[in-house]
Amino acid sequence: MTQPLRPIMLVRPPNAIIYEESFWDELADAGIREVALQWLCLLDDQGPDAGNVYPQPEDTHPRAVASVGGQPVKRVPVAAYSPNPELYEGLDWAPPVMPDSVRSQQEELKAALRLAAEKGFRIYVMDDKGYFLHGSFGTGRLNPDAAKRTPSVTDPDGPAMTVARARDTIANFPEISGLMLDGPDFKWEIKPGHRDDMWAEPIDTEANRAFARSNDIDFETVLDGRSRFRDFLSSFTADSARSFIADQHGALADHAWWSLHPEFSPWYSFKQQAVEWSVSTSYTGVKSHLPDIAVGNSSRLPFSTTLTGSNLARKQRYTDFQMPKEYWWSEGVAGFRGTVVNWVDTLVEWNAELDEKLASELFSAMFDYPMPADYPVASYSEEATDEWFTTSVRDQTLKMLRDSGDAERFVPWVGLEHFGSNWLTPSELDRLLAEMKTSGAERYCYFVYNSLRPEYWDVIRKHSAG
Repeated sequence: MTQPLRPIMLVRPPNAIIYEESFWDELADAGIREVALQWLCLLDDQGPDAGNVYPQPEDTHPRAVASVGGQPVKRVPVAAYSPNPELYEGLDWAPPVMPDSVRSQQEELKAALRLAAEKGFRIYVMDDKGYFLHGSFGTGRLNPDAAKRTPSVTDPDGPAMTVARARDTIANFPEISGLMLDGPDFKWEIKPGHRDDMWAEPIDTEANRAFARSNDIDFETVLDGRSRFRDFLSSFTADSARSFIADQHGALADHAWWSLHPEFSPWYSFKQQAVEWSVSTSYTGVKSHLPDIAVGNSSRLPFSTTLTGSNLARKQRYTDFQMPKEYWWSEGVAGFRGTVVNWVDTLVEWNAELDEKLASELFSAMFDYPMPADYPVASYSEEATDEWFTTSVRDQTLKMLRDSGDAERFVPWVGLEHFGSNWLTPSELDRLLAEMKTSGAERYCYFVYNSLRPEYWDVIRKHSAG
C-alpha cells in the first residue's frame, strides 16, 4: 500500500453540517482526521430580504441542504462569539458582536467542536485573506465605515486585527489548534477587466505609500514599474519573442531576474516586502500569545509568486506550514488553466506578430512552465491529457513542495471550481491527487465539503486509503 494522501476537509456555512455526529464518523471512516472552518460564523435570520442564500448554489451536498431545513434560506453571517474588548484596545476597528438570537447555535457549534476533539480530530479556522474589514474569520462587518476603507496589504490594522481575532477565537473555541491565513496576494492577471487584473488593482493607498517610505522605496517608482511591465508585455515582435524563449527561459518566475531590472525592481520589491511584512507580523503576533497554535499561509501556483508578492522559500521562516493552491480549473476566476489562456490571448491581442502558438511558447518560457504537445492552450477548457499531469502539474507541484520545505510543511489547497468556472472532472481530480502523491505530498486541504458530490468523494477516499 502506498502512502495515503489525506485531506483537511474545509467546511463553509452553513456550519450546522458539523453538528451531527455522523459527519465526523463519515470522515473518520475515510481516514480523515482534520477539518477546517472557512468562516467561523453563525447564520442569523434577519428577515426574508437580509443576507445571502445558504447553501450557496454550488453547495448541493445533502448535509448542507438538510442542515437548513431541506431548502435554501436567506441568512446573515454573524459573529460566533462576543468579543473581549481588552484585546482590541488601540485598534481603529470595533469587533463584531454576536446577536442574542444565535446563542443556541453557538452552543451547538461548541458542542460539535468538543465532540470532534474527543474523536481525535484536529480543527483549523481560516482567516479568509485577512478580511478583518468584515470581522476576520468571516464573522460579519465590523461597522458601516469598514467598507469605505480601501484594503491595503500594508494596513497596520490588518495583522493587528488578525492577532486579536485569533486570541479571541481560541479563547472561545479552545479545540481549535491551527490557523490558515489566506494570502494576502497582489494581482497576477493581465486580461483587461479581469477581477485580478494587476493594473486595475488599487495599490495607490496611503498605507502602501507609508510602507514604501518606511522601506526607502520611492512609491512613484513602484507605480512606474507596474506601468513599464505592461509596456514590456506589449513590445514583442516575433523575433524578440523567439529570442526571449531562447535566452531568458524562466526569467519572470525567477525572483533574482526582477531584482536585477531597475525598471521593474521597485514594484517587485514593494510587493515582496509588503506580503512578507503582513504574513510575518501576523505570524509572530499570533505565536507570541498562542505558541502552540499552528499557522499556515496560502499562495498561488509557483509561476505567479513573483507577481503576487509571495516567496515561499523565505516564508518558511514565519509559517508552520504552507498552502500553495493546486487550482487547475478553467474558464473562471483564479484557476491556472484559465490564467494561462488569459495571458496567451492577451499577449496575442497586444502584440501583432504573435499568434497563439508563439504566445504559448513565450508564456511557457517566461514562467518556466512546461507544456505538453498533446494539450495545447486552445484545449484548456477540455479534459486534460495524462501528459499534462506528468509535465505541467508535476512541475508546479514539485516546485511548491520544494519551496515549502518538506512534506510535513506542505499542505496545498485542492479546489475544483470558482465563480462559475469549469469544474475539474472526477478523472482530473484522481490524476491530480495521484500526481501530488507521487511528488511526495501527504496532506492537502480540500475546497470544499459542502459541494462534495459522490463521484468526487470516491476519489478522495481512494487516495486517503493509500
